[in-house]
Amino acid sequence: MISGSTTYDISQILDRAFEQYQHAGDLLKKIGSVIARQRQLAQDAPLAPLNNLRIDKEKLKSGVSVIQQISLLGDREDLKHITLVLAKVVKEVLPDLGEDLDHLSELIQKGRLVPSDYFKPSAKGAGDMAEVWGNKLKVSPSNAAFIMSLVSRVVLEQRAKEVRQALGAFEWEKGYCPICGNYPSIALIEEEGGKRFLYCSACGQNWRYTRVVCPYCEKEASKGMDYFYIENKTQESAFVCDECNKYLVTLYRAGNLFARDMDVSAIGLIHLDILMQDKGYEPMTACVWNVLK
Repeated sequence: MISGSTTYDISQILDRAFEQYQHAGDLLKKIGSVIARQRQLAQDAPLAPLNNLRIDKEKLKSGVSVIQQISLLGDREDLKHITLVLAKVVKEVLPDLGEDLDHLSELIQKGRLVPSDYFKPSAKGAGDMAEVWGNKLKVSPSNAAFIMSLVSRVVLEQRAKEVRQALGAFEWEKGYCPICGNYPSIALIEEEGGKRFLYCSACGQNWRYTRVVCPYCEKEASKGMDYFYIENKTQESAFVCDECNKYLVTLYRAGNLFARDMDVSAIGLIHLDILMQDKGYEPMTACVWNVLK
C-alpha cells in the first residue's frame, strides 16, 4: 500500500499535540508554524506538471525510486516564491536568523541567487551549493541548507501526490522512500493486524514495510533488533538495530479517531530521540528536530 499526505486541519493537530506532548511545546510552537505553512504551500503552489510517463514501474519494483528516474527538483521559477515565503515564516519563529534570512531574500529578489540552482546535480551534491552561496554571496551555508530543505519538502510533497495519481498502486519493498529515496523519520504500527508503515519527512510519503526487517540495513532477524519503551508510554517506542546502530521512533495507533500529521508526531517523540542518541544510536534520517548533537 502506497499513500501520502491527506487534507486535514493542521491547526487542530498542533493544538492536540501541545496538550499531548507538553515536553516538546516550545519546539512544536516554532517548527509547527513552519510545517503549517509548508502544508498550505504544498496544496497551493503552482508547479509545472511532471512527465510521469517516464516512470518505470518495473524499476520501482526492483528498488529504483522515482527521483532516480526523473527530476523532481529542477529549474523552476516557482521555487522563488516558496523560498521567500518560508524565509519570512522562519524569521518570525527564529528571529536570531533574521539578518541572514533578510540577506538571502534580498539576493533572491535581485536575481543574484536562484533557489532552483541549489538542487542542480553536482559532483559534490546539494551541500556543495550551500558552500558556494556562502563563499560568493556571504549566505550562511547551514541556514541556506535549512531553508532549502524546507523548500524541498513543499515541492516533493506535491510531486509525490502527482506520482501517486499517475501511477496508481505499485510494488515497493525497500526501507527507503519510493518517491525521494530518503530513509523514514518515524513509523506507525496499527494495533489491528500489527502492520508497520514507514513515513518520509522529506516528501510526506508513507509505505508498508515488514516489522522483522530493519529499514536501513535490511537485516532480517529478531536478534539484534528491539523496541525501547518508556514506562507508562506503551503507545510510543523506538525501533533499534544493533547491526547498523540506527533507530526509528515509532507510534502505535488504535483506530483513526483523529487525523495525524506524522512530522508533528515525530517532534512529539523528541524524548525518544534524546534517549536513543544518549545510548549511542543514530536516527535513520536527519530532520530539523532530531539533530541533537
